[in-house]
Amino acid sequence: MDPYSPLPGPAPQRPAPTRNGGVGGGAIAAIAGGAAALFLVLLVPVSFAAVHLGEQFAVVAGGQVDDSAASASELVDRLQSGETRYTFPAALENYGDGRYSGLCPAEYAEGCWQSAVFTESDCATVSVVLGFSNDPDGYAPEQTTTIELHDVVPYEATPVVFGNDGFEYGWVADVLCPLTES
Repeated sequence: MDPYSPLPGPAPQRPAPTRNGGVGGGAIAAIAGGAAALFLVLLVPVSFAAVHLGEQFAVVAGGQVDDSAASASELVDRLQSGETRYTFPAALENYGDGRYSGLCPAEYAEGCWQSAVFTESDCATVSVVLGFSNDPDGYAPEQTTTIELHDVVPYEATPVVFGNDGFEYGWVADVLCPLTES
């Protein structure tokens, strides 16, 4: 007997090949589409958060954000006529952007407050009452001064630039249209 001859008996049987129930093309496309959608759902908020964080970092670091509209709105505080409760109806804008710096008299070493009033109607001479205080929580001024404005056009900005080195806080306390006696 040949040592390498097959063993007597029936031939060895191999198991019948089974068909592998793999994933079809449609399922693969659905999985890929779902993964892409999930990626986009996560990418968009993360992108917005990264941009917002970058803008906040630029502000904290003293940089200037390119969005000039947002920057300008942060430097202008506007109160509508109904919010000011002035005697003579007028809106008020307070500026922190230095737009009226050239109108500040040199006598004020600490600089000037810069505002503008927007009257709702004509008045020959508008009287603006200015309030001053050193109390950050005080609503009543410690001192008042009245200035007169001429050539005021309704609904147009009329600059109100004022200073007082003796006080930390200054504001437009009231706007009046005094009656002239004939």
